[in-house]
Amino acid sequence: MRCVELRTARAPELTLVLLHHAGGSADGYRQFVSHLPDHWRVLAAELPGRVHASRQHGCRSVAEAVDGLLRVLRAESGGAYAVFGHSMGALVAFELVRALERLGRPPLWLGLSGSPAPQTGGPAAPRRHTWPRERVEDFMRRLGGTPDSAWHHPVLAERMVRTMRWDLEVVDTYEYAGGPPLTTPLSLFAGEADPLAPPERVRRWREHTRASAVLHRLPGGHFYLFDRAADVCRRIVEDVTAHTCHATAAPAPGPHAPPP
Repeated sequence: MRCVELRTARAPELTLVLLHHAGGSADGYRQFVSHLPDHWRVLAAELPGRVHASRQHGCRSVAEAVDGLLRVLRAESGGAYAVFGHSMGALVAFELVRALERLGRPPLWLGLSGSPAPQTGGPAAPRRHTWPRERVEDFMRRLGGTPDSAWHHPVLAERMVRTMRWDLEVVDTYEYAGGPPLTTPLSLFAGEADPLAPPERVRRWREHTRASAVLHRLPGGHFYLFDRAADVCRRIVEDVTAHTCHATAAPAPGPHAPPP
């Protein structure tokens, strides 16, 4: 588990923590940096077992990923921060913020993208699929997001499939445990043509917060955010800035606490 610093800012006004999708890595967010304010520090969290880390084993559950992220974030400097996750990263981000709220250290804002909301009203049955290599490769090819040229390199293709298989286990074994809704405001992001997380299913994340929740629908499929990075970042900046101004204006019992 590590955090990659995509941008360093002297005395940053805010740190944005980004969580990647299944099969992805911190590098996927590098194109976001040029569309974000210069005074923001940008960190991309990366789960173990990525393609470039051939000797690492991936996480086996969302809980394991959250525990690792809490340890990593303790080493980062404090201050105001926000969290954004896409697909698997949205599930991990949601549970991470739940843990941070229990610790009394919530972020200013949480962005959830490309993930259906878990059901409310009780635990959901975990999805326990079998993912042999051929099925994983077929799933990845149909979903897109991986250059066709990557499949022509046997070692690289095997590593991609291995990483994706571990990440799919994280998603498929996830069980939502009921509890109080978040107090953190949400921004929800959905691709209009996303077969895995259509907007009407992403919209239901609103049930998981007492604060405001706005839905952004953008053209594209599951990886719409990488095709429309400028549009996504503009909405992130607008929403985070609005909540930052609100938090600054509202009376508070003490200074905003940093991540653990």
